[in-house]
Amino acid sequence: MKYLGGKHGIGKHIAEFMVKECPPDNVDGYLEPFCGSLGVFKQMTDKGYNEYIASDYHPDLIAMWKQIKDNKLKLPAEISEKEYNNLKTSKSPNPMKAVAGFGLSFGGKYFAGYAQKWAGNSGRNFFREFKTSIEKIKPKIQNKNVKFYNKSYDDFNPKNMVIYCDPPYEETEGYSTGGFDHSKFWDTMRKWSKHNCVFISEEKAPKDFKVVWRRKKRRTLDKTSRFYREEKLYMYKGSKKMKKTKKHNKKSNKRTRKNKK
Repeated sequence: MKYLGGKHGIGKHIAEFMVKECPPDNVDGYLEPFCGSLGVFKQMTDKGYNEYIASDYHPDLIAMWKQIKDNKLKLPAEISEKEYNNLKTSKSPNPMKAVAGFGLSFGGKYFAGYAQKWAGNSGRNFFREFKTSIEKIKPKIQNKNVKFYNKSYDDFNPKNMVIYCDPPYEETEGYSTGGFDHSKFWDTMRKWSKHNCVFISEEKAPKDFKVVWRRKKRRTLDKTSRFYREEKLYMYKGSKKMKKTKKHNKKSNKRTRKNKK
């Protein structure tokens, strides 16, 4: 289940960095309030945290992940364009609506057009690719300590958690669920950072947030349109984690100066 801007290709590296910075012994669990296609979440569930919470504001998406976790989602052999269009107008929450809307649409963008229609002679089968992706993710989310919620990020009040946020980027079209208040989001991140270890994926952030990790990632629209973007992780400069890092750096610098003398 891949989409433009998704983290499946880079999720492993993000997960490794977060675990190194905030190991499971130091916190009570892991929270991902914009879980999307689980590009990062699936890489975290074997890292030894007490609990794993995945949430998203999209009701169909969470309905789908819950059924996959409980091994209840029965996928058909294929989904025709007619069935795709029927699902588009069906009531939510509906797990099959998420399957069609994300798994069979251009770039994984929710009901952006029936992708298989334009496969031509390429031999690609988008639904088969989707099912293969789901089968790989399924065993990683079926533990009892993995929980899914259909909630807005600001409905949470986390304490002593590792938190990874991948909100709609400010200069993109945003969510299929509607507009996104970026100012409110950054204010919430400042609040959460007082009692949690918070990492945020974005291309830019307010000045009181610092880039703590970066890596180039190739993005693909189609075979003729490929480009690179730099993925970044931000942390709030006023967070406990950042303050500890500053103290550690100051001590290291003092030792270095003494050694030089």
